[in-house]
Amino acid sequence: MGKKIIPIGIDNFKELREKACYFIDKSEIIKDMLTRKIYLATRPRRFGKTLNLDMMRYFFDNGVSTCDDFEKRIEGKLQVDNKYLFDGLKISEDTEIMKHQGKYPVIFISFKEIKESKWEDCYEAIKTIMKKIYSENEYVLKYTYDSEKITYEKLKSGTPTKIELEQSLKNIMQYFYRYFKQKTILIIDEYDQPIISGYCNGYYTEIVEVIRNMLSAALKTNDYLEKGILTGVTRVAKESIFSGLNNLKVDSVIVPLNSDKFGFTEDEVKEILKYYEKEGQYNQVKTWYNGYKINKEKIYNPWSVLNYASDPDNRLISYWVNTGSDEMIRTMLKDNFDKTITTLNGIIQGNEVTREIDEAVNYKNINVDDIWSIMLHSGYITVSNPEIIGKDPDGDGIIRVNLEIPNREIKSTYDSIISTWLSETVGTNIVEDMLKELTEGKIEEFAKRFKKVVLESMSTYDPQGKESEKYYHIFCLGLFVKLKSKYYVKSEMESGLGRSDVILIPKDKTKRGIIIEFKKVDEDEKETLEKATEAALKQIEEKKYDVVLKENEVREILKIGAGFKGKDCLMKWVQ
Repeated sequence: MGKKIIPIGIDNFKELREKACYFIDKSEIIKDMLTRKIYLATRPRRFGKTLNLDMMRYFFDNGVSTCDDFEKRIEGKLQVDNKYLFDGLKISEDTEIMKHQGKYPVIFISFKEIKESKWEDCYEAIKTIMKKIYSENEYVLKYTYDSEKITYEKLKSGTPTKIELEQSLKNIMQYFYRYFKQKTILIIDEYDQPIISGYCNGYYTEIVEVIRNMLSAALKTNDYLEKGILTGVTRVAKESIFSGLNNLKVDSVIVPLNSDKFGFTEDEVKEILKYYEKEGQYNQVKTWYNGYKINKEKIYNPWSVLNYASDPDNRLISYWVNTGSDEMIRTMLKDNFDKTITTLNGIIQGNEVTREIDEAVNYKNINVDDIWSIMLHSGYITVSNPEIIGKDPDGDGIIRVNLEIPNREIKSTYDSIISTWLSETVGTNIVEDMLKELTEGKIEEFAKRFKKVVLESMSTYDPQGKESEKYYHIFCLGLFVKLKSKYYVKSEMESGLGRSDVILIPKDKTKRGIIIEFKKVDEDEKETLEKATEAALKQIEEKKYDVVLKENEVREILKIGAGFKGKDCLMKWVQ
């Protein structure tokens, strides 16, 4: 008998269970839902949010969202038996919880695909979602008034007024209550995607007003709501969306309520690898896909782990990074490069970087710390030692955290962002010419071009004072990323008796290895550019930075000392 199917891309719970796919049992989250009135889970994309919501849908639903029989729908006889889908799962062992199975009308909405570039198209997409719900449940018209029937027909035909659309969720829940004598469970997947699209495409104000009014009507003082369960990537500030919603419980990567219910734990990853006979690669998988610290749990990226488990060639590559757009993050970093350079450099170097971030994001007034908050919630950084130190005017938590890159897969994203920034700032052809000069031994030409590029291209920024070294460091990281096919590019690497700025280790041992050390002119000591450059070269020798190259059997080594003062740079070298 063959191995179970790895459910890559399957987020329909019924399909996954009926096909007997490999399944990590997260069903106990259902028990937690019964203790919440309104629950919001924020996690990065592809971390199992949709599958968990779909599992809840099949657990609670009385047929409103899972009955596919058209004739039964017309008659309003929607009863379906989904209990068998939970056979063998942990939740099935709790007899009290199982009494809730199949007892509620459920509205299941996904905003995941609302990524429209125009407000008019986004608005139509939301109307289309409500049109489907109203069209599929016409049987409730049996218990509606004539005036309500008029509005119902407009929603069913996709022609409601703005106010009718904003009240549509609350109204259909009222109709369900009249028909079933039971309150509704409202489930919304990726509630913040339309808001992010609005922010990126210039219709933020319009979309926030509609989403806020829809959710406020449905979730706040609604007598027909049993529970509200939402997921998203970020928590949008209360002022924007959740104002006055006092019974909202937020389960975030910073302050989790269910730390092990999204993503895979270490034990679960070991179990997967053992089942697919890849347990020998555990340490490599850990390096590539672990690193998300959620409470005391170490969480792995589930999408990447499952893709690795299914790969017959056992490739350790970036599976998750390529599944979605990080354009907003790239744009934020590039637009605020001068303000983020210190933190970005520290994160990349693995230094302890402490920031105070807001648990919620106000897209209307994005500041620098919001960038780190968005990156955190989006999965591009993780945190350690979170400490709640206060609240913002909106009542959301201000939290002091240490920021870190989660794993090797995410590290490649930073390389790409910096490389793109450099190419856009300097020009792709110039970058390629510089690298060719450096690697082919035309060092004098490289040094001249480097100085010219720094002088001209960094005029946008201000590489002065304490931050100047970081500009050069980031500049070189972006430059040398393009050499990764032929060199191992090491930055701040322990070698000999210290940490070198940049070491390029050739994959072909017959090629030249390169060491570059930067040193800022010490103006307090009245140091000259010449002396700083000589000191950088001397440091390479005294700290024996060439040890790692010799250990890799690289015979030819180029040592470059670079002194700098603001935008002025001088290089000397020894071959």
